[in-house]
Amino acid sequence: MTRGAPAQRVVIGFLVTIVLLAVALLRVLLSLTDPANTSAPGYMGLAYAATAVLLAVFVVGAFVRWADIRVGAGFPWLVGGVSLLVSLVPWWAIWTGNAALGGSIYSGLRVPQGIVQFWDLLLPMQSIDCASVGVDVYAANNGCLAEPTIYAPGVLWLQWVPFDLFSARYVTGLGVLGILLSSLALVWLARNSSGLGQIVLLVAAVGGPWLLLLERGNLDAVVIWVAVAAVILVRRWDSLWAWWVAAALFWLMGTWKYYPFAMGLMLVPALRMRRGWTVLIGYAIAVLVFMAVTWETFRFSSASNSNMIDYGDPWVLGRVPVVARMLGTEVGAGGLQLGDLLLFALAVAAVLWGVAVGASLRGVPWRPSMLAIAGSSMFLVSVLVAGFGWAYKAVFLLLAVPLVSGLVRSRSAAVVSSSVTVLLLTGVSAVVVWNTVLATLAGIVIAGFALGLAGTVLVRSVRHRSESASNSPTEVVA
Repeated sequence: MTRGAPAQRVVIGFLVTIVLLAVALLRVLLSLTDPANTSAPGYMGLAYAATAVLLAVFVVGAFVRWADIRVGAGFPWLVGGVSLLVSLVPWWAIWTGNAALGGSIYSGLRVPQGIVQFWDLLLPMQSIDCASVGVDVYAANNGCLAEPTIYAPGVLWLQWVPFDLFSARYVTGLGVLGILLSSLALVWLARNSSGLGQIVLLVAAVGGPWLLLLERGNLDAVVIWVAVAAVILVRRWDSLWAWWVAAALFWLMGTWKYYPFAMGLMLVPALRMRRGWTVLIGYAIAVLVFMAVTWETFRFSSASNSNMIDYGDPWVLGRVPVVARMLGTEVGAGGLQLGDLLLFALAVAAVLWGVAVGASLRGVPWRPSMLAIAGSSMFLVSVLVAGFGWAYKAVFLLLAVPLVSGLVRSRSAAVVSSSVTVLLLTGVSAVVVWNTVLATLAGIVIAGFALGLAGTVLVRSVRHRSESASNSPTEVVA
């Protein structure tokens, strides 16, 4: 293998991703030529903006050769402080009766104010209250909820927590606590990122997806906490019991919303240890059993995503709404569109780009890769595969920042360009939530790249430990 071969693969992955991205954008722009598409004039301006922004990002990324930005040691706390400030001030204004001030702050930050504060947290808490008195919350017209709950059955298990802590009457306290814990999680991500990554996280702290997540009190915030907590746990105690605890937490998150089951990919490094395979096998069995028992609930939850075609741009991510904006032809049974195949191909190209970068590197730590593979897989499962997600799904991409930002100091120009491009795209996705095409395409590229890069690093960590063990006279057990 020649010395330049790995860099050539990275460049090829970079270029193929750009080509598929350009084709996707072109099909959106060409939808204006369809006389039957009366919605096109409404989003065409945003489509042109998406084209300009993505072109600028890839051109800038292609020319950057060094991006080792240094910031002060206290910068991560600035990130967390900004998150607290811009989340708590509008909440406090509305809670104390100054709805005009709170509403104007949300409007200025491009965050849609909920029907009530912490609306997404109120809904599962109401489901728990109803279930605790024997109501079937999945039944239509159940007399307790306006509509059947869309949450997986695991949420209802919270009714058995002592002291009735999870109830609609405690939503305000739980929501404020969620803002605090989420801001601390952002601090931890910033502390484990390089300078450019920390700046991206600061941008995210005032971005629509992050603030929408906290304003709604959505349960996806808990998923972020669990991902961070799992890495802290196995870094402190890299032993079999710690991995079993992490697996249990991932499984619990999946029983709440299903797509967090993808977090099981974080368990791959457990294979480095003797009997580590039991963690993955046990997790897979537990997931399959839960899916089989709750299959009808899963189908209902999935349908609520795939049916969302909403042409309105604000706050919407997903393959389904983007394809609905494309000039496309059906190419198979079930209404499959050429645009669907195009977006899946874009994701595959981004994955291979990430694999090429990962294969060209040595010594990349595997713990940041755990975060990256969790965030990227959950984003792809919900936004690409299921087809729809609200803007706060973009916060999953922030889990890839510690891994990707660590590459900016690479001696390979192709690797630096790749990492800078993905970080710039992450900054875009962390702010832009009023342009469906831009936010979705950027998110798919970020998630695909991070999945390929993280997967390569994790597989290498397992292979390295296996090779070390086979070459040693005595087996090394972590």
